[in-house]
Amino acid sequence: MHRIPLVLLTTQPFVNRRRTRRSWRPSRWALANPTERSVQDTLRLTYLTARPMREGLDARSAARSARAIRELVGVAAVAITDLKEVLAYSGIGHRHHGVGDLQVFEIGEAAIRTGGSRASRSGLVCDRLDCPIGETVAVPLRAGSEVMGSLILLRLKDQPVTLGLIRAAREVARQLSNQLQLAEGDVTRQELLRARTVALRAQISPHFAYNTLTAIGSMVRRDAERARELLIQFAEFSRYILRNDRINTTLSDELRNVHTYLELQRARHGDRLEVVFRVDPEVLPITIPMLLLQPLVENAVQHGLERRDGIWLVTIDAEDRDDDVYLSVSDNGVGMADEAIASITASGGDPGEGSVGLANIQERLRSTYGEHYGLHIESEPGSGTRVSMLIPKYRAGVIQP
Repeated sequence: MHRIPLVLLTTQPFVNRRRTRRSWRPSRWALANPTERSVQDTLRLTYLTARPMREGLDARSAARSARAIRELVGVAAVAITDLKEVLAYSGIGHRHHGVGDLQVFEIGEAAIRTGGSRASRSGLVCDRLDCPIGETVAVPLRAGSEVMGSLILLRLKDQPVTLGLIRAAREVARQLSNQLQLAEGDVTRQELLRARTVALRAQISPHFAYNTLTAIGSMVRRDAERARELLIQFAEFSRYILRNDRINTTLSDELRNVHTYLELQRARHGDRLEVVFRVDPEVLPITIPMLLLQPLVENAVQHGLERRDGIWLVTIDAEDRDDDVYLSVSDNGVGMADEAIASITASGGDPGEGSVGLANIQERLRSTYGEHYGLHIESEPGSGTRVSMLIPKYRAGVIQP
């Protein structure tokens, strides 16, 4: 029996269409004068203060932000708290006003409780005579309308808190709060993607499992070794499908799973099913949403080919296109009507029976990469179907598997 070649998976590779690019990075010292360099340094520090909060409010992100804030604002020390304790303290007095210090937390707690800026006079932070910390200002940190913690700026005893410092504290807190809000959105989006991935796993046809095991059972006596190979492949396929802890995977793993699925289908249909893989090796390590291609291939076999007589042909393409990867699954099956295509590609449309998996993929692509990404379906009744998409190689917020 002819088997689908697994060279992961590089039969008929594409010509690489990368364009030659000249890279240029401006040097800091290429700036014309000290004022421009100062502006650049300020912008860099502003980015460093807020960016860690995109990961959420915890000890690690707070410590990174606190160090950058101290350099940006020019105060003696900076502390960041959540609703329970001091998460990070950077600067003078860290030996006795460090992480978990109750006196510093009480200053931040006042801002958390009132929801506004709170300035304290010298001597309220610490009762030690040798402590150099004087006046402080605390500002709440928010994610949307919810208070998440506080930012505290601490000055030396001979440096009073000014109106300018209070305004600076509010602006820095606003920048941190914006990132915390984005982090909350990232968590929500990841939970939504996980739910959609679980829903897609639940839609894997139970008839496929039943028919595959029946086909393997019929081989046990006449070709025990082949039956053993197919059982191992079925176990690998099931393990991949049922891995509920991941929403992303590599293109290499997804293609390997597609290959396994088609091998199991060939156990039932024999040489009637022909498969062509055309893959640029360079794109194999990229990260994609899990179960991105397998449902497309399953849809091609079940709803496109099984209703057609003659030889069935499935072609899987993966092409390197600079910053994107072009993926497509095409078949020579019965095709789709324009109305069915429109219902899948339209946001919020009713995909109809047999196309729920395609609509799920469409929504996951848009949730992961943005509204400009999605499925492109070309089909005519009786002439086959091609489902294609572009996947960005790198996208902020897409978690590596």
